[in-house]
Amino acid sequence: MVTENGYRPNITPTALVLSRPDGFSGAVLASVVLKPAREALPNTRIFLLIHKKFAPLYVNHPDLTGILTFSEESTPEEIAAHFKKQKIDALAHLEYSELVAKAAALAGVRETSAFERQCGGNAKYEILDSAAHRASHEAFHNFEVLEPFGITVAHRPLLNLSVHADACAEAFRKLEKYGIVKGMEYAVFCLDPNRLEHCVDASVFAKAAEWLNQNTKMPVVVLGDKGFSDKGFLRFCNESHGANIVDLRGETTSAETAHLLKAARLCLTGENAHAYLASAMNCPVITLFVDFSAGRWFPLGYLSTNVFTGAQRFPLEPRSFYNFRASRAFGHGKIASALEFSLALKK
Repeated sequence: MVTENGYRPNITPTALVLSRPDGFSGAVLASVVLKPAREALPNTRIFLLIHKKFAPLYVNHPDLTGILTFSEESTPEEIAAHFKKQKIDALAHLEYSELVAKAAALAGVRETSAFERQCGGNAKYEILDSAAHRASHEAFHNFEVLEPFGITVAHRPLLNLSVHADACAEAFRKLEKYGIVKGMEYAVFCLDPNRLEHCVDASVFAKAAEWLNQNTKMPVVVLGDKGFSDKGFLRFCNESHGANIVDLRGETTSAETAHLLKAARLCLTGENAHAYLASAMNCPVITLFVDFSAGRWFPLGYLSTNVFTGAQRFPLEPRSFYNFRASRAFGHGKIASALEFSLALKK
């Protein structure tokens, strides 16, 4: 790691904020640093700053002193007030945010770190991306920002959530409307695009649902964003040849989604957040990757199967054309094999 000042500080803060204010996948991925942070700083009060809708994923987390939350309406002054109340003296931007940076400045937070390419000179320690950073899994990136505080990379980073227990009952009340009660087998599909806006074609999910219907008869519960492509969802239903499809898109909180994944036999997704969350909840997950470069976003854990498209990009082919073609190029035999393997992982 190289900092703005060309040396390796080793700061022991009194109260450290780990800031991950981006999206669902980022909020889940931040969990990999919590145990290493606690082990490195046993006497430091450690807080995680995330959007309030993801806070139920970290209830009474053993490695955290507390959760700090914000919403779309939050102002720098409001966040700064929380920093002052908790006497925060250090902030690590796991994902840089101008809102959080302004709040830290207003609160007088002395020690701040962020990636140089993101912060634009607004952090005390500006971390330069290492060669390993550019080639490694995204989970390892957070540790480079934490190095000024003596937190070193975990040998094998693992997702580490503490999901609100009360959300389980509400999640299954929503499923019971469709005749699925706790203890019944079901699969979870997420048809949403990934963080790069790559979307696996609905026909790929339809073939998978058809295979499950023919071989297991278990229903498929679809989770994700209700606002995403209803046309694609309808096509998925129409091409699934009689499979039992339960649409819970947009109806579950992050904690409810976690509990539904924990009880599912498997999860099939081309989207990052549900892949990470499934892995964190020990649900076998099959992740469909349109682009080979997405290897930086593999779900972590022992129960994940990664399936890549068989399509190669042609010379001079526009990226949009390649994504369209690749999103349909998953071999049905490969998907069936992944489904069969994943079913064997959880009885």
